[in-house]
Formats: sequence, C-alpha cells, structure tokens
Amino acid sequence: MKKCKKCILPESYPGISFNDEGICNFCLEYQPFHRYIGKDKLLEVLTSKAKTGQYDCVVPISGGKDSTYILYYIVKELGLNPIAVSYDSGFQVDISKENAKNACNILGVPLIIVKSPGNISSRLLKESLLASEKVGWFWHQCMNCEAIIRTVSINTAKTYKVPFVIWGSSALESVDNKNYENYKSLGKRRKVIPNTFLYYLTSKFMVLLKNPKKANKIPGHIYSFMGYHVVKFNFLSILQRLRLNFPYRYSFKPHAIPPFSIKNPRFVHFFDYIPWDSIKNVKLLKDELNWKHPIENDSRFDCLIHCLVNYQFLKDHGISLDGANLCNFVRESVMDREDAMNREIHIVNSIEIGCKALINRFGIKNYRMP
Repeated sequence: MKKCKKCILPESYPGISFNDEGICNFCLEYQPFHRYIGKDKLLEVLTSKAKTGQYDCVVPISGGKDSTYILYYIVKELGLNPIAVSYDSGFQVDISKENAKNACNILGVPLIIVKSPGNISSRLLKESLLASEKVGWFWHQCMNCEAIIRTVSINTAKTYKVPFVIWGSSALESVDNKNYENYKSLGKRRKVIPNTFLYYLTSKFMVLLKNPKKANKIPGHIYSFMGYHVVKFNFLSILQRLRLNFPYRYSFKPHAIPPFSIKNPRFVHFFDYIPWDSIKNVKLLKDELNWKHPIENDSRFDCLIHCLVNYQFLKDHGISLDGANLCNFVRESVMDREDAMNREIHIVNSIEIGCKALINRFGIKNYRMP
C-alpha cells in the first residue's frame, strides 16, 4: 500500500492525495497547531486566584507519560501544590497504576483513586461489545470514561476548594487542528437549528441515492438507538453516573459529557502552554519518577480498551488512530518517519490480539469482530 514519503498516512486515508514526490496533501498543507503560550503565562494563570483551600490545582493522572509529566512539571517547574486524581475503570493496566502511585509518592502529592462502582464498567463493556456485533462497528467502546474523569476532577476541585484543573489533552494528539478544537468544545450546549438538521437529513438521503449499498447499514444505525443491548447499556450508564455523583442534568443522559468549565473550577489545557518533547521527557520520567512502560510501547498503554479504538480507526482509514496522531509528531519534527512507522507496525500487529483478549475476558463465544 502506498504511503506518504514524509509521514505514514496510507493511500486509503479519506481525502488523501499525493504530489509527484509522493508527499501527501496533509503534510503539504500542514500548519503548526499554535504557538505555545509559555511557562510564565501558565504560572500567571494558576496563581491568578487567591487560594481558599490547601491545593493550587487538581491534576488528573492515568500513569501514562503525558499526565505523569504534567504532575512533575506542576511540582518541579512551577513549585505549586497539586492534588492528583485517578479513575480506575477496572481496565487500567497495572503498570499505569504503579506509575501514578510512584509519581505521587516521589513528588509528595496526595492521590485520590476513584473506582467504578461494583462491576458496572465490565457490564457496560460487555453490552457495548454485543451491540457492536449487531451494528457492525465498535459502538461506544470507551463507555463513560471521558465524562467520569471530567466529573471526578470537578467534584474533587469543589470538595477541596481548588480553583483549577490541569487537563492533558494535546493538539498534537488530535488528527488535525479542527478535531482538537472540537474536542475542547465537547460537552458545550449547542443550539438545534432546524435548517441545519434538515440539511443533515437531506445530505444523508443524497448519500443513499448515490450509493444504494449503504442502505445495508441502516438496520445497524437503527439498532444503535433502540437495540436490546443498547437499551441495557444506557440503563447501566445512568446507574453508574448516579453512583459517581454526576449532576442530575448529566446523570440521565447516558452519553453526555460535561464541558470543560471556565470557572469553579477552570480547566487549563497544559499543552496549550508547554510543548511536549516525547524522547526527552520520557527519559526524565524514567530517571526522576521510576516511570515504566510495556516493551515497545510508551504511548496509550494505560487502558486495555484502547485497542478497540485503534481497531475501528484502522478498519475505517487503513491506519490506527495512534498512527494518524504520530504523523503530527513527524510533521513537527519531534519524531522521525522511521520511528513512527515502527510504532505503527507494532500497534497494528498487536491490535487484534488485544481485542480478542478483551472479548475472551467476558467469555463471549463465537464473537464476530465488527
């Protein structure tokens, strides 16, 4: 399969084209995401409000390299006093749990671990997998995790009267700048405009007219709203949210995600201020915090479910989601193409193994991968 000579995007990637030198249009049109705002401005923001509690900020930590580095930076570079929170869905990798505890112990940071109540997470994932078999794609495989991590961070901030939550999402880890901005606005209320909704329905109808074979997917789309396993998933999602003290306006919306609040607490996106140097910072974490990672994988290893996300993206686009994100690091010259290619090969070779191991965990017999 033909791949870009600069990044590793394949010819199967939607909207891709190549020039005579074999470089894709995404590389040719690439613009740096933004200029980093800087350390001084970050410190200014985090000290702009008078402390009413013991801690300066809340840092969600998974034990992966990004969140661990953020905690290190807040303590060692900014000299602030954070409190860390971690969400254990039941699918966290042991190494990541150990990393979070080691970092907090070495840095002298208190760590609050919130666990999913009972076995709801396992039941949610099982229903998601069974629904996925019906609809033909992995459906809501990440369950409530994003919403829970945001809610846990907000609740912790309010409990300890902390004005800020330091969030670790990065523009470089979004497929493109638009995706990153959409992610930051995820959860905000949007007006339902009748004309826009009508245009959406019309566009879907036109797609069916041009490609009647897509009508075969209609039953799957209907099932994703009303199927037995979907209904059961939604019920469990609501139950989980209630037990984790979600605000009621989000408890009874099983797929809703609370937005990044701008006050009480204010979410601050760390990587809008500070650039990320993967090679240098991973070495620092290993030396200073005894940070570890699985062999041949130092990214996104902290959750066992992530393989499902990569599988679906690979099926749809011919490259894993992590591989597509690595292209940004290549374009920013913080990773070379050969390293990105080797990482993608390892990801692709391990995706199906990880997915099947996850499915076997539930004892689902004769499961048909979407």
